[in-house]
Amino acid sequence: MGERAVKHVRKFLGQRLRALRKQHGLSQERLGDRAGLSGKFIGEVERGEKSISIDSLYHVAVALDIPLRELTDVRADKPAGVPSEDAEKIFALVSNRRRPDEIRRAYKVLQAMFGKAS
Repeated sequence: MGERAVKHVRKFLGQRLRALRKQHGLSQERLGDRAGLSGKFIGEVERGEKSISIDSLYHVAVALDIPLRELTDVRADKPAGVPSEDAEKIFALVSNRRRPDEIRRAYKVLQAMFGKAS
């Protein structure tokens, strides 16, 4: 497996970790505390900048109360189930201390561009 493939796996794992952490309502720092790691390191792993050991992955899975395989299954044929980086940016932009009427307006704009949500 070449470096490019390894980088792809790191990026996928980081995206999966970020999505699961957010689903559990945890900050990077809080997840790091629960897993015995630094919040800075969690952020670096999420961005695909750092590799994470299997021991640390196990501690993260325990901290998230999920099976380890939920973090690590990187098969190409399996839907990732994580939002793209752009989708995360859109969500962050819309959800960052917005009034309900602003969120509804943003939804209507996106709905007009892309059609009804399924």
